[in-house]
Amino acid sequence: DPAPALASAIAELRAQCGTGTLVLSTESLAHPAARDLGLVADRLARAVPDARILVTLRAQHALALSWYRSHGRFAQYLFTHKTEAERIPAQLPQADWWRLVAREPRGGLLAMLDFEALVACYARRFGDRVTLLPLELLERDPAAYAARLAGVLEVPASACAPLLAGAHENRGLSAREVAAARFLGLAGVRTDFLEHRGRSALRRWLSQGPRADAALDPAIADDLRRRFAAGNRRLADRFPGLPLEALGYCGA
Repeated sequence: DPAPALASAIAELRAQCGTGTLVLSTESLAHPAARDLGLVADRLARAVPDARILVTLRAQHALALSWYRSHGRFAQYLFTHKTEAERIPAQLPQADWWRLVAREPRGGLLAMLDFEALVACYARRFGDRVTLLPLELLERDPAAYAARLAGVLEVPASACAPLLAGAHENRGLSAREVAAARFLGLAGVRTDFLEHRGRSALRRWLSQGPRADAALDPAIADDLRRRFAAGNRRLADRFPGLPLEALGYCGA
């Protein structure tokens, strides 16, 4: 919403909040559907100029693989240019998916993966009130992650640690589920049920076995390094207290 409406909505939420810190979570800061990050940042800066911005990250190569597993395989969220007559299969191998993604270098998934540009957009408006929280820090040092989160929320680290208990990546589709989706797709049946697994015997059976696509295509990983390694190094320079290089970002 435009800034005045956004400010009013946040003021109402603040009035209902029982503590001094109100947390608003959204993917709109860096979702592939966001075409203008500056617009979102400007509206936030006008509506809540005293806000602190918390950006959660995941290294590009891991995020790209996760995105492919969840969406790209099924030709979802492509945000790419195509002719009306061009046919796109309902299921895409990694290499074919990435060729479609790379058609739009300034938007879609590639824009979302440009962490330096995203952070710079918010740093220009919120200065040192922008904080990064990499998933890899949670995986390797939960206590450090909790402490960094607590500093933003202005609460004791001991209050954040229980919130992180059991945090994990969503399970990727198994090879059986992917095969079932391919078969159903050929038969003209939507495969949305794979995103909403129930407890039926069939779905339990489908979920068993190794995950499909356990690794990212090396050619895609190389392309990501070429596009983003330099920006990641500049991002590490911007946040010297955060070990981005040790967490695998600068060479990603």
